[in-house]
Amino acid sequence: MSNRVKIRLTLDDYYSFTQVTECVVSPDGSLAAYIQQTPLKQKNDYTRNLYIVSTDGTGSPHMVSRGYRYDRMPRFSPDGKRLALLSKRPSEAPNDQQASSKGDQEPELRPQIWIYDLQWGGDARQLTTRAEGVDSFSWAPDGIQLVFTARAPSEADAQYLQSIREKKSPGPWVLTRVQHKTDEGGYLDNVPTHLFLLDVASGEVDQLTTGSASESDPVWSPDGKWILFRSNRTGDMDNNRRFDLWLISPTTREVRRLTCGDVDAQHAVFSPDGSEVAFISSRKPENSYLVNRLWTIAVESAEPDPRFPENLGVGWANIGGVVSDDVSGDPVEHARVYPIAKKTSPAVLVCEAFEGFITGPVRFDGPDHILALASDRAQTKLFRLGIRDHSFQALYPLGLSGTIADFDAQNHHRVVVANYPDTGPECLAISDDGVFQLSQASSAWLSQRTTVPFQRIQYRDHDGQEIEALVLAPPGFTPNRPVPLLVSIHGGPMDHEAPEFEFETQYWANRGYMVLLVNYRGSTSYGEAFCEVIRGRWGPMEHDDVMCGVDTLIEKGWADPKRLFCTGFSMGGIMTNWAVGHTDRFRAAVTEHGVWDYVSAFGTDDCHLWWQDDMGVPWQNPKLYYRCSPMSGLADIRTPTLITAGEKDWRCPLSQAEQLYMALKKRGVDTELVIYPAERHSSSTRPARAIDRLRRIDEWFARYGGIPVGQGSEGHSVE
Repeated sequence: MSNRVKIRLTLDDYYSFTQVTECVVSPDGSLAAYIQQTPLKQKNDYTRNLYIVSTDGTGSPHMVSRGYRYDRMPRFSPDGKRLALLSKRPSEAPNDQQASSKGDQEPELRPQIWIYDLQWGGDARQLTTRAEGVDSFSWAPDGIQLVFTARAPSEADAQYLQSIREKKSPGPWVLTRVQHKTDEGGYLDNVPTHLFLLDVASGEVDQLTTGSASESDPVWSPDGKWILFRSNRTGDMDNNRRFDLWLISPTTREVRRLTCGDVDAQHAVFSPDGSEVAFISSRKPENSYLVNRLWTIAVESAEPDPRFPENLGVGWANIGGVVSDDVSGDPVEHARVYPIAKKTSPAVLVCEAFEGFITGPVRFDGPDHILALASDRAQTKLFRLGIRDHSFQALYPLGLSGTIADFDAQNHHRVVVANYPDTGPECLAISDDGVFQLSQASSAWLSQRTTVPFQRIQYRDHDGQEIEALVLAPPGFTPNRPVPLLVSIHGGPMDHEAPEFEFETQYWANRGYMVLLVNYRGSTSYGEAFCEVIRGRWGPMEHDDVMCGVDTLIEKGWADPKRLFCTGFSMGGIMTNWAVGHTDRFRAAVTEHGVWDYVSAFGTDDCHLWWQDDMGVPWQNPKLYYRCSPMSGLADIRTPTLITAGEKDWRCPLSQAEQLYMALKKRGVDTELVIYPAERHSSSTRPARAIDRLRRIDEWFARYGGIPVGQGSEGHSVE
């Protein structure tokens, strides 16, 4: 075979990075539909378009939605002849509510349900014109109706929403909720989300639920008699994570309660015969470090709820979420004022021995098995779990490379979105006959670039805990010829680095850096105890795990100890802040969208419940808040540090970056603050933003001894 010369990855390649984001399979298993995201350079945005392809591996994908679209949640009709999806696109309706505006105010496109006729073809037909858009939907088994969820503002709510959205002279935000903002939602109002029935042929809409609480994620039962949904009906939803499962009859409006207030039920689905519901939840909803487990519950155990929807607070004690000023004992336990369920849900744990962190979605595979995605030792895999025999089996991937982002299954036909270091996210069909790549997103052009494989290393930290890390060596790397090391710390902390294609890590390797990705304590996929150990004591353990990884690569002769660099986003930014305050070994650091002072973060970010469960409330536990905050290491920071932040980041607010910036400036430490206008807690909401970020990190490290900009690993011959 003749050699081919591959070229190194460059920043301009980002505009070629097209990826599959979600997939579904048709009821008979013959077709797969998937969403493909593509950067648009001129618009400085992304388009997400619908594709359909045969699952037998023959034929090319057909692009169904064309142009500048934002499609998601494709769903085949029960007979497979139609496909509905949510999409942001210009409305067909001349009097669409979402197009209403005043003066020169441009209407904001919101997701609506659109439907394609796969039998006869033609353009999509718009089914909804909700002023606030549609959140989710589910087909009825007969294909005649859909159930969907949407915000339902009253007349007063609508006037308020109109006032705060005025561009020239917006009215004030009036906030009454504890969770008064979220990173993606901005400042929050009290408008509930309810269930609606939609007649597909006529477009007629019938509101199914009412009240001040919200309902979400509806699923129709196989016999059409019930619609399953999740709802927090404590009356205090901002102070807990108690989302129960409920059933409502689409004809009689009878409501039954399925779980009893002790779960955060997610990804719920009916069994094929409708007798059971499977869902995922941890054992203690407010503890974010506990793994999600798989449960089943009998539909016949559901209890009638004649007081619906006025049943808020029923079934719990200790509702209210108010932390008493009269502190006694442990201030952390004192502040954990969560609802106490009066009954235990009659749910059965599936395969208690399985410790993988189940992320969903969930699908029944016959009456006795369930398919689910779960993270296991740095990889998210498709698992088959036995309901009766408690068995578990990893189906895909079986090697040490690759991870899965989404899957669907119908009648023993399975499709996945799989991401490998040399392909990027693609849609695959997996069966007993083999694995077929269905999509054609980025794998073709990536085959012409120098992507590097991951190497797994294991080592012990100073507490004797075994830690695993992933390493990317630059193309052409030769052991015992140390190269500059770039430590990239992942966010979360309940997350993990996976052996997948990630543009930035491959870019750094192509630049000539060795890249270290540590799955430090607190990371998911290594068991519950490994994750929970950092609860309420962020900082020292994660830092030790990272630095022991650095030492391991130096001892191997891979990393140059005089050219060490560190960066991270979100929790990675927090740990970068911690690192520069506890070691002077890094020549330069870049902290992105991190947190500096946990006391001032409380109430200005959207994580109050998390802080409260970890460390109590700051006015009752100031010493712990200070000790865990990166700002406690300020006096020892000498490392040149670049800081990035988003103007509208409510997860790690801009004020945190400003405090760090001012502190470093006052102490004479080399620093810059880069603020991205209108940006939330993300590094890539716009393609130009993603590229600018990488360029600035590149230049910052080069300024302090990193690889000069313009240099990098050159193209080389490969077979």
